[in-house]
Amino acid sequence: MSNRDRDREERHAMRTLLRNREFRAIAVTELLSVLGDQLARVALALLVFGRTGSAGLSGLTYALTYLPTVAGGILLSSVADRRPRREVLVVIDGIRAVVVLSMAVPGTPLPLLCGLVATSALLSGPYQAARLALLRDILPQEQYGAGMALRQSLNQGATLAGFASGGFLATAFAPTTCLIVDGITFAVSALVVLLFVRRRPAAAAAGQPTAVTSTFRLIWRSPALRAIFLMTFSALFLIAPEALAVALAAEVGLSPRWVGLFMASAGLFAVVVLWLFATYVAAAHYPKAFPVACIAPGLPLLAVAALENPYLIMLVFGLSGAAWAVLIVISVSTFAELLAADQRARGLGIAASTNLTAHGLGAALAGLIADLTGVAAAISLLGLASILFAVLPVVLWRRAESDVAPSSPAGLVPHQS
Repeated sequence: MSNRDRDREERHAMRTLLRNREFRAIAVTELLSVLGDQLARVALALLVFGRTGSAGLSGLTYALTYLPTVAGGILLSSVADRRPRREVLVVIDGIRAVVVLSMAVPGTPLPLLCGLVATSALLSGPYQAARLALLRDILPQEQYGAGMALRQSLNQGATLAGFASGGFLATAFAPTTCLIVDGITFAVSALVVLLFVRRRPAAAAAGQPTAVTSTFRLIWRSPALRAIFLMTFSALFLIAPEALAVALAAEVGLSPRWVGLFMASAGLFAVVVLWLFATYVAAAHYPKAFPVACIAPGLPLLAVAALENPYLIMLVFGLSGAAWAVLIVISVSTFAELLAADQRARGLGIAASTNLTAHGLGAALAGLIADLTGVAAAISLLGLASILFAVLPVVLWRRAESDVAPSSPAGLVPHQS
């Protein structure tokens, strides 16, 4: 098959993707999950602040919706290799529905509420690992990249819609209304998976080692896998526009209404760019695009220190956010392809958990640097840092490209060093 015919076939994958009933089911459940989670985050922040009047406790509760995910992804993601992944999704969705609805019970003591929040976040780690691995089981390689891009685009839209509708529901009715809606989304998600996704056997054979440490070793021995894994730390630098949006608006002398626009710009640009990327960039080109994708998100941020026009700031943030979204699609798609099926959930769980950790640490790092240099300068410096940080993954990737396996759809095989 010629390269032109292959490109035509893989671009056609985007048009045929939604005909896949199982993919549609997974896409719907993820859309519900992201929308519900954003509703819950808004509700919990308002609920805790309304009860205690403490911004610190409100922030801590918000952090609990993220941080336990790291432990869950690292410690529990192997469950999605040992057990059928469809079963893992249904069970976790059912448990989380009960947990979140329990949060909505009037008068729930604050320590118990925090414990329920942490439990839900902990379970999201193995859930995310199982969903990403199952998506690769459902889709053939030539459709997986398009599926990931469409998934990322839907997630960006759901995040924006969740934050916007969450504020409306929580103020028009009550914060617990958002929690009830979130609990219902988990229940519906479990039902959709149960009805429309077929059961598959566990990826790991009985008695086969499923320790996370073995997957860590596999990732670290392979330059290709190590390069992608290292890029999960790029959130340390690229989260700066979101983390410092409030402070930047104040520094430039803008009204608070610009904060939401700054934060939304990355998502709005990403929705459009990811759709175009999925339609016109075939998965076979991902390995060649990876080095450029590593560097691209930091480049627009270099201009922030020289900008005061809010529309230009939105443009820069949007371009950076869209490039980062493309990097995520390329990274996850290629990472999943290079991992063996019986280690896919563990590997994806480790990478996703590391990325979430980098988000949290990066927000703190951005604040510290902004205190020293000023907000706009800090964002530009972190953009430069992201470009410099990308040099090592790019070098590792170039080394991995020397190992070409004709049988590998991605054109690469893990290289053992």
